[in-house]
Amino acid sequence: MGATMMRKAIASLIAMMMFASAPITSAEAPSASLEDIYILRSIREERAPTVDGCASSKTGFEPFATDPERFFSFWSVGTRAEDGKVVDAKQKRVAELRGCFGRTQDRARQNFYAEVKFGAISFRGKGECLALMIDVPEQGLFPVRCHLILSDLPEPFVGGLLTTNTMTSGARFGGDTQPPGYTQASIATIRLWKKQDD
Repeated sequence: MGATMMRKAIASLIAMMMFASAPITSAEAPSASLEDIYILRSIREERAPTVDGCASSKTGFEPFATDPERFFSFWSVGTRAEDGKVVDAKQKRVAELRGCFGRTQDRARQNFYAEVKFGAISFRGKGECLALMIDVPEQGLFPVRCHLILSDLPEPFVGGLLTTNTMTSGARFGGDTQPPGYTQASIATIRLWKKQDD
């Protein structure tokens, strides 16, 4: 690359960095947000299964023969303002999820259905979970990602998406992995969308 092209590339990079770091002024910010965003941590809890709680007529798929229904509490997290690092992964219980799981033709992929109670509202979701790796970062640990397309939301919400970055291990319940030292089960993002007024 010639000197002239290098100078142009550096100038372009500096301009992009300045634009990306420029603060948003009140004129640029929307007057009202059209979505609510939450970052939460889930913990699986031991609870007796419900009668026909994972029936295929409700979930849209055949549940696992064993352990298809699972209950999770959701907790608010504390983050460091300067870089977003989570410094407290279990602040306050704010929601709960009852999930149903079933196999697909792909062994690493599972069907996922859930009913969520979040404060004064409740909603449902359908999606899937995918096992990404085995024995990573240590033997006995399995990173998984899940998503739910949300429905049955109350007004003013018209839709939403729940995604997870999940760590599973030999410890079925609670927030501690086996082997210990990692956050179980999920760090989840929930986005609830509203519609632009006509």
